[in-house]
Amino acid sequence: MPAPGELPAFRPEYEAKFKKVQESRESGSEQTEPEALCLPPGMPYFMQAQYGLEIVQGRDKIAFFSEWMDAYRRVYLDGRKVQGDWDPYYYGYSTGRWEGDTLVVETVGLREDTVVDRYGSPHSDSMRITERIRLVSPDLLENKITVNDSKAFTKPWQYAWTYRRAAANNDELRENTCTEGLVLGK
Repeated sequence: MPAPGELPAFRPEYEAKFKKVQESRESGSEQTEPEALCLPPGMPYFMQAQYGLEIVQGRDKIAFFSEWMDAYRRVYLDGRKVQGDWDPYYYGYSTGRWEGDTLVVETVGLREDTVVDRYGSPHSDSMRITERIRLVSPDLLENKITVNDSKAFTKPWQYAWTYRRAAANNDELRENTCTEGLVLGK
């Protein structure tokens, strides 16, 4: 069960969607589980790093590689703007900028059929995510996440996630693909 404050404050329509997901899960069905359908989890769920997460920084972009479902996400640092006529992505379209030692990432353009957390919380097509990522110690990275979705939530949803640096002898991501050909109901 989620702890107090661990879920967004839903508007009634999205509270009803959330309850349907919970009823499905309680019945033992996996039909509302993106991973069980070999689909990416979405954002900001991706950043909860259920498995290893590797961060590779270049001059104009940062890439996040996840061992979980062999997923990746790009954050563009070159000042580009989101184009108006493109299809939504599982992980959205992310642009970033540095404010001192903090990477500020704005993500838009997320698929509405993804979930925001491990509880299957829904969101609308207007969700926007802001992340403030910084080192809080040499081996600990903090990500303060704010999710704004006025269609689905009554107020912005905020939480923080931390990542521990892997030891040099334990820093390799392993292949973790979804089971080939697995589709529920077939």
